[in-house]
This record gives sequence, C-alpha cells and structure tokens, in this order.
Amino acid sequence: MSSESNPSNGNPVSGRTNGPGNGIDRMDLGAPGALPGPPAPPSRDYFTADLHLGHRSVMKHSHRTEFMTATDREEFESIRDSGDAEALSRWKPTLDSVHAMDEALLANLNEVVPVDATLWILGDFAMTGSKVMAKKYRDAIRCRDVRMIWGNNDRRHRMKPLFDHCYDAIMIHVAPLRTYTEDEIHFDKELRHAAKTDEWKASVPRAYLSHYAHCVWHRSSKGAYHLYGHSHGNFDSWRDQHMPNALMLDVGVDANDYAPLPWPAIHNRLYEKFVTHPAHVVDHHDGV
Repeated sequence: MSSESNPSNGNPVSGRTNGPGNGIDRMDLGAPGALPGPPAPPSRDYFTADLHLGHRSVMKHSHRTEFMTATDREEFESIRDSGDAEALSRWKPTLDSVHAMDEALLANLNEVVPVDATLWILGDFAMTGSKVMAKKYRDAIRCRDVRMIWGNNDRRHRMKPLFDHCYDAIMIHVAPLRTYTEDEIHFDKELRHAAKTDEWKASVPRAYLSHYAHCVWHRSSKGAYHLYGHSHGNFDSWRDQHMPNALMLDVGVDANDYAPLPWPAIHNRLYEKFVTHPAHVVDHHDGV
C-alpha cells in the first residue's frame, strides 16, 4: 500500500504489464511460481456490509420485500405505489418481517462463510440499542474471526467488545497464505522489507476497506481495490458513469443477493476491470 508498483498485464487499452495477484510468490507468500491474474490467489477472506439486523425501516428503504410477511408486503407496495410520501415515512413492517430478515441474512452468511475463515463486515451490522441483542446477533455468526469496519449506524460502545478487531477504515494485503493489515506490515521489519519487493507488488493484491465509497484511496491509480458499503447498491450507476475505471465494489448485502462475497470472486471481477480499463486517475496522481 505504501510501496511503488507498475500494475499492468500488457493490455492494449491499459498498457499495463503487472498487476494485483499476477506475479511471483516468495517467502511466506506461498509456493514459488507464477500466480495468474484470475483466478485469485487462495484466500479465506469474505466481505459483506449493511446487514442492518433488527432494523425495521431498512426493509422499506432498501425494498427488502422478500422478507416481509404477505400482509406487510401488500401494505408497503400499496403505499409506495400511491406516491403518498408522508404515509410511507410513517409505515413500518411488523416484527415478524424483521425477524424473518434477520434469520435469512444470518443463515446466508453462515452458509457461505466457513467457521475458520475471516469475515470482514464493512459497517452497519445491526440496529439495536441493546447489548443483549447485539451479542445475540454476533453469537449467531459461526465464523470465529469477524472483523468490523465501523459504519454510521453501529453503536460502537456496545459492539466493540463483540469483535476482536475494529477499524474506521483499513488497507489490507491479500497474500496467498494469509491476509495482512497495513499496520502488521509497517511494524514488522521482515514484512516491511518484503512488501517493497517487486515480487510482493506483483503477487499480493491490496484492498482499501471502508464503510463509505471513496473517490480516491491510496494507490487507487495503481491497481489497489476499494471495497465499501453504505449505499445499498444505489451508488453503482453514478460510479459507473463518473468513475468507470475505478477498481471498487459495493459488498453490501443489497447489492449481492443478501450474502457475503468471497475474496476470489471480488478479485476476479476487479482484476478483469484492471486489465481492460485505463488507470483510475482523478487527481494529480498519473497512474505511472
């Protein structure tokens, strides 16, 4: 994340010859040999955001009608289609619908994420003022290593004890054998040296994790990915129109069939964009 690189694979559009996850392993990066671009290097990391467990209003704001009772769905669609904004602002689904949403989101998560994986939640985990309920939601996740990127709706003072690692935002290096945070690299002499090598730069993708979508992030013009939430899939059209080359992805449940995304799926999707698009340059950084 702080070291220089020249991402590319010789694509005639981008003119780049090396890229994230497309290089040579060394040291603890894995067995020696070349890593292809897609498929992604092995990883046990999964990413999600914006579950809003226990949140009644998110069901109407994000149109989560799949989880509503038949009566709630009928009422919601009737009020929505009437155009009565005041009535829609007052309306809330029943707790039966909220419980169905909670159960489905947690079931999807547990079905996708292995117990021994690392799950990154990019904010807005649950909407509850109760420590008991917050703990109940966390305990329902079978994955042991769950890491939180704070969102605007997370009650930090209640939720921080539930997670081993919490961050405002963070850059990660996804090496084949394990994932490192920026701090882990900066404060370890051997890792700090390894991260400066061409082998590391070419074979270890980086991703900036934040609850919010950014216009620029560290090395955004040089192949670093950006994963975010908050927008519930509503930012995509603006992003694609105004930042078509940005290597960024909404990992929120509303944009991904209500389930977490595994790292290989993220890497393969963004790497394809990396090799077919010019660098994302929107400020003084020129991408070279």
